[in-house]
Amino acid sequence: MTTINTRSDPLTKKGKIDLIELAYDKKGLLRARRDSDNNYRYYDETEVDQLQRIMFLRLFDLPLDQIKKILDKSEAEQYQALSNQRQHIIVERDRLSSLLVNLDKTLATMKGASKMKDTEKFAAFKTKTINDNETQYGKEIRKKYSNSTIDNSNQKFNSLSEIDMTHLQELKNQILAALKSLVGTQNLDQPAAKQLFELHKEFLLMTWPKEQYSPEAHKGLAAMYVSDPRFTKYYEEGTGEKDAAETLKAIIDYYA
Repeated sequence: MTTINTRSDPLTKKGKIDLIELAYDKKGLLRARRDSDNNYRYYDETEVDQLQRIMFLRLFDLPLDQIKKILDKSEAEQYQALSNQRQHIIVERDRLSSLLVNLDKTLATMKGASKMKDTEKFAAFKTKTINDNETQYGKEIRKKYSNSTIDNSNQKFNSLSEIDMTHLQELKNQILAALKSLVGTQNLDQPAAKQLFELHKEFLLMTWPKEQYSPEAHKGLAAMYVSDPRFTKYYEEGTGEKDAAETLKAIIDYYA
């Protein structure tokens, strides 16, 4: 038997560890027995291995519910899940490396050491856009669509040309202008509403991998526009209309 000393004392570090393990117990991730004399937890070798896997997966900031799903799978499925996580880390490493390179070039330019070429400025702009989006929305959209989906979307965005980016900005402006005139409408079966839907779909197809798009995914994103105050604020400020996000969601739900 393996003994881990974690008596229930909320004022000590040991007590904090005990509370963490209690959370694992409640989620069905880890089971332990207690010695009635000293109140220590006892784990056998299998349970210690399980605890090590839990602690390892926690390093990736995975929620306990997701960790339980992974550990409930077969060895082959666990291997695939960890392989997917590895790929996500590689993509994140490359993104941060690119961001660091562009930052160094910007700093050098500010000191007068060199001038950034237009292509370098454009690459830096795309990297910053991806980074800002990750910072602001990354946690929510990755939870909803998975790491691989968002990584692929970021890669597609990073491959856009300057012409593509100009068109993307034009689409954003057209969407907001079309939405502004439709806010509050109850008549969704009209050309203007259909046109707004097509504009929004075109925008998604430019930023999402083609195989990622589906009516369900489109509706799922629209639901976030209403449930997440940050998305709601974007459409309200962009149109100057209070119920803009709700109207856009209704139109997407109707035509998707």
